[in-house]
Amino acid sequence: MDSMMRSRTATRLPLDHPARSLTSRGRALGVALALGALLASGATMTLAAPAVAATGDVKCPSTDCVRIAPTAGSPVAIASDNAGALYLAYSGGDLLKLDLATGALDTVTTGLGNLRGVAVADGSAYITAFDGTLQQVTLATGARRTLAAGLPSLFGVARFGTTTYVTDGNGEIVAVPDGGTSRVVATGLGFSYGLAFDKAGLAYTADMGQGRILQTNVATGATRVLASETYEPTSISVGGDGLVYFMVGDEVKRVNAATGVQSHVTNLVGINGFSFSLVASGDAYMAGGAGDGLWRISGLTSR
Repeated sequence: MDSMMRSRTATRLPLDHPARSLTSRGRALGVALALGALLASGATMTLAAPAVAATGDVKCPSTDCVRIAPTAGSPVAIASDNAGALYLAYSGGDLLKLDLATGALDTVTTGLGNLRGVAVADGSAYITAFDGTLQQVTLATGARRTLAAGLPSLFGVARFGTTTYVTDGNGEIVAVPDGGTSRVVATGLGFSYGLAFDKAGLAYTADMGQGRILQTNVATGATRVLASETYEPTSISVGGDGLVYFMVGDEVKRVNAATGVQSHVTNLVGINGFSFSLVASGDAYMAGGAGDGLWRISGLTSR
């Protein structure tokens, strides 16, 4: 399994190393399950060319890339409340809070299942699990409730308005409205570990299997390809500038959804991360490989 966790030369999947709860066997199982879902979606494993250091690369560690929480292990998903805290989800079922001002790392709740995604909105975390369960956790108390169950394996999650949207292992976006029942709103999207929305309510996914960055109108199900890559994209975010950010190997790219113009942002050198989470300031947060904690990449969207 270690052969799958590479430095720019093999497919990377999030390896969960929370310091307090998982055995090495459990961590390996989490990676195996995620890899199995990717292969089940029809994806193939390819090799990326090694990243070449160049002017403008972000080297980790450096003043632009700082490890801020060495004991955080490797969460499978990160979400910001844009009010000074990050929430970290682990495949062992833990949800932790990281105070960015003090560095304090506290447990919100545990026992949530084999987690895959987290989104934060209006005082709650929305959590996806590999068993097809979507849960809502009240951040102040840790209280939880199940919003949907019995779905295919769930991965990406995002809130827009009063609806929670998730991606599943069948290449679908599923909508779960508050107080309503789940329904499929888009199909044929491949395997996307993440999900993001712009201010207009358009959804973005990164199809790891076919190397596509997709935009989907969740009201109609219409989908179009914004970018095609020769190697699987592993991260998807919408910045405060309205541009869509994603990773291909160690390279961060962005695409203007209105014009289709794609550009290089930077290469991340010295960190074996799977995906990053953008916050309103333009900074990005990423879990390094091999359980080496949480990193901040300063001003990613301004590069």
